[in-house]
Amino acid sequence: MFSIATKIVKKLARYPFPILAASIVVAILCIIPVSNLRWELQLQDTISMGTGSSQDSREIEKAFGGLGSLTVVLQSTDSSLSYNTAKSLAKFLQNDSLVHFLEYETDIEFYKKHNLLYIKTEDLDTIANRLEDLRKKITLRHNPLYVDIGDSASIDSTETIDSAGIFDLNDLEEKYLKILLQSHASADGKIHVVDIYPKAPLSDLNASRALLSKVSKFLEDRIDIKVFYTGKVYDTILTGRALLPEAKFAGKITALFILLLFIIHFYRQPQLILVSALPASLPILYTLALAGVLYGRINLFTLLLALFLPGQACQIITHVLNRYFIERNNGLGPQLSIESAVLGIGPSTAVSVCIMSGLFLALRLVPVGGLQELSTLGAIGSLLNWGMSILLTTALLQLFQRKKPFAVNSFRFQREYKFGLLSYRINKIIIALVSFASLIGLCYGGFNIKFFYDFDKTEITHQKSEADSLLALTGFPQFDPIIVMLPDQAASDDLLRNFQELKRRNRIPNIDKIYTLAQFSPKNQVEKKDKLEDIQKILSQGFLQELDSANLLYASKLTESLYRIDLDENETPEDLRIKFSDNNGNAGVFAFIFSSIDPNDGLACRHLQSDLNKFDGIANGTYKITGTPVVRATFLDLVLKNIDKTLALGFVLIAILLLLYYNRFSRTIFTLLPSIFAMGWLVFLLRMFNMEISAYNSLAFPILFAFSVDGSIQLWTAYYEKQGGTALNILQRKFFTVGISQLASLIGTYGLLISSHPGLRSIGQICLLGLICISVSQFTIFPLIAGSLDNYRLHKQKKS
Repeated sequence: MFSIATKIVKKLARYPFPILAASIVVAILCIIPVSNLRWELQLQDTISMGTGSSQDSREIEKAFGGLGSLTVVLQSTDSSLSYNTAKSLAKFLQNDSLVHFLEYETDIEFYKKHNLLYIKTEDLDTIANRLEDLRKKITLRHNPLYVDIGDSASIDSTETIDSAGIFDLNDLEEKYLKILLQSHASADGKIHVVDIYPKAPLSDLNASRALLSKVSKFLEDRIDIKVFYTGKVYDTILTGRALLPEAKFAGKITALFILLLFIIHFYRQPQLILVSALPASLPILYTLALAGVLYGRINLFTLLLALFLPGQACQIITHVLNRYFIERNNGLGPQLSIESAVLGIGPSTAVSVCIMSGLFLALRLVPVGGLQELSTLGAIGSLLNWGMSILLTTALLQLFQRKKPFAVNSFRFQREYKFGLLSYRINKIIIALVSFASLIGLCYGGFNIKFFYDFDKTEITHQKSEADSLLALTGFPQFDPIIVMLPDQAASDDLLRNFQELKRRNRIPNIDKIYTLAQFSPKNQVEKKDKLEDIQKILSQGFLQELDSANLLYASKLTESLYRIDLDENETPEDLRIKFSDNNGNAGVFAFIFSSIDPNDGLACRHLQSDLNKFDGIANGTYKITGTPVVRATFLDLVLKNIDKTLALGFVLIAILLLLYYNRFSRTIFTLLPSIFAMGWLVFLLRMFNMEISAYNSLAFPILFAFSVDGSIQLWTAYYEKQGGTALNILQRKFFTVGISQLASLIGTYGLLISSHPGLRSIGQICLLGLICISVSQFTIFPLIAGSLDNYRLHKQKKS
């Protein structure tokens, strides 16, 4: 299989000019899709393209808008100025195409009109019970047969009859209106909050920037008021400001490291730097263009390809040119050397690339949209690396040597040294000691690996700003709610009843409260309306005439409130209707759930999701839900439940491909041993350095599996081809080339290590540590095992 692919490439390599022309034309065409790529670097963007529950975010975004808000905090020494500024900003954005809805105050007048429908049931019971007790006492006072034996003097005492009093409505308003008034403002009114929900998804970075710019421009001339920003929209903008420059800088750093590697390797033939640079850069350009055509975006995980694929291309180019130089030193001409290099290095690099491609495809077992995009693009990009690197390298070599071949003498740094083989017994003892120590390290590290769920350590968390401190002085929620999309308005009644029942049974401890349109529609307060009707019957004209002046005042206010309520009306304020409506104006199709957890606590997010699944409509998929805790819980579940399957499948794929390549089980095992030892050492070092595994850096392990076999394949292929005698001679001759290729594989980690995104940085840390272990393992385990084989071969020759 690998030989057939190599022969096809060798035949194509005979036409260098068509290959170069076609490559450049395709590269020019790639500029359009690459320039139109969207940068979607939020965690929720990575799962929104998935299947099942992960589709909810995208569907809710289409119907609702951004899954988060831009929160504007206004501070002034004048409370009226803060309020009027908030009001004018709300009026300015009222019909803006970027805004779904906004809030800057509670509809107090609506509440005052219907206050008795929104107080707690136990408070309404208190009023009803006191009125009932008072009515009984009045009835008994007018009953001539009733005699109070306990205190006969109290029979004619109006004071005794009325002393219980009626629950004062002023107390109710103080209790409830105080909370409502502070929800968007501080107690003194000097701090006011405007909460703006956008129509565009949060992943639309340009729309978020446009909204912030519009708000900032409107408020920039307000010199008497301080303006602060926070909220999910603002955090998204800050994340883009942090990651986009870093991505560009990481790309420059990657290009610089590649250039340095080529300078080190080809300092005697500078023209080869260009020969190597073009094949290393074009495949990643093609891959990014493919991302634009297939998905139209770069997400948090496909960003890794821009760092890892150039390193893989450098590995292939280094092996091809090294083999080309060997053939030139053996006296072959340029054309024959090229063909020999392609045939000699093609199969071994092909199996290495297929392993990398297979490991990328194994990531498809993790049903996260962003990872599946990484899987597809990584697999295709790896194959492009192999084909384009060999074809472009050979085409440029033919072009530069068309008139006068350049000399290739002394192209390596190292000198030739003669090493003697260790004795068979010493070799076995060293292998046994290394194996035993590695096994102990694997057990010590493997059984003690820590997994952490703290998203403070894996997501970009912006420092608490002054805006967050000011928000704490108001009654405004500190975290965005969970959004529930309902099939119709009638479902909000079912959701509310379901919530009340679950809350009564204490089955949803992580859910604090729920807001639906049903709660704000007077016609839906059935239980309270029944109690109010009973109260109306008590407050008859005869009953009122029996009260003293104080209780008569309270009862009159109660009667007035009851009079204002039309118990059959269906009235809801306009701002509330908009809040619970979709972008098409369908009312009551959204609900909001507020939790009592910290969304940065991954375990708490998973517990909250478990509570949410206890709702009938959520459990069976009738209702769609999304929100930061839901997104994070979904991401954890999808990765943690499937990453082990990816690793298992990846290991099986590596073994199958090596078997196809060598056609011998023993050679497959020998090639895998350095990788196995390296993984054991890595696990031990993770424990030693107290490095924890997260849902992010666990993705480094499939990448490490893929990179771990390339150097081992090159060393063992050279050994089986008998290019240089003993294992030590082969190691000496291949050391520089394999070392350069291993440095190339490290290139991607350099860009990750400078990232401000903790999750990406942790991937870089694991990869750096793992690739160091892999390099050390290849240069120690190979000579030990191959040396034993040499001793065994020499022993057989002596016996024969």
